[in-house]
Amino acid sequence: MSAPAGWYPDANGHPRWWDGYRWVDAAPATATAPAGVPPRVAPGTSANTVWIWLIVLLPLVSAILASGYLLQLQSGMLDFARIVPSDGSSPDPQAFIRWEMSTVFNGWYFALLGIGWVIYGISAWFAYLDFRDLSRRGFVRPFHWAWIFLSSWVYVIGRTVVVGRRGGRGAAPLWVFIALQAVGFVAAMIWMSMFMQQFMHAIMATLQTS
Repeated sequence: MSAPAGWYPDANGHPRWWDGYRWVDAAPATATAPAGVPPRVAPGTSANTVWIWLIVLLPLVSAILASGYLLQLQSGMLDFARIVPSDGSSPDPQAFIRWEMSTVFNGWYFALLGIGWVIYGISAWFAYLDFRDLSRRGFVRPFHWAWIFLSSWVYVIGRTVVVGRRGGRGAAPLWVFIALQAVGFVAAMIWMSMFMQQFMHAIMATLQTS
C-alpha cells in the first residue's frame, strides 16, 4: 500500500514531495514545506546568471597577464644563466640587482599584482548581483555572496550545491570553471618543463664556453 501524499525524505535524505505514487520535483501550491526547509523553485528554473559567468571567466584576465610575466621571467632567467660565473662564485651584486629588477619585479609583476586585487573586488560585486538575481528568481536563501571572499572556488561550488538542492538548473558554470582551472594547470606544467630544459641548456652552454 502506497504512503499518502506528503513530504518525506528521499533516497538522499532530503525532504521531497511524494504524490502518493511517485516522487515529484514540485509540490502542489497548497502544500506547506516542512519547517526549516526552503521551498524548491519551479521546475526548469535556470540559475545561470550573467554574473556567475563573469565570475567564472574573470580569472582569464589574470591568466593573460601571468603569461606575459612568465615569458618575461623566462627570458630573464636565461640571461641570469649567462651572468653566473662558471667557477661557482657569486655574480656581481650590481649585475644581480639589475637583473632582479628587470626580470622579477618588472611591469608585468606589478600589473599582475594590481589586477589581482581589482578582480578580487569585482568578483565580490558580481557575487552580490548573482545572489540578488537568484533571490528574484525564487531561490530562497541562495548561497551567500560573501563566501567569495574566501575564494571563487568556494563560491562557485557552494552556489552549485545550494542551487541543486533548491531544484534549479545551474551546474554548467562549475564545470566550465573546473575545465579552465585544469587547462591552466596543464599549460603551466608544460611551460615549466620546457623552461627547465631551456634553462639547463643555457647553463651548459655557459660552462662549455668558459
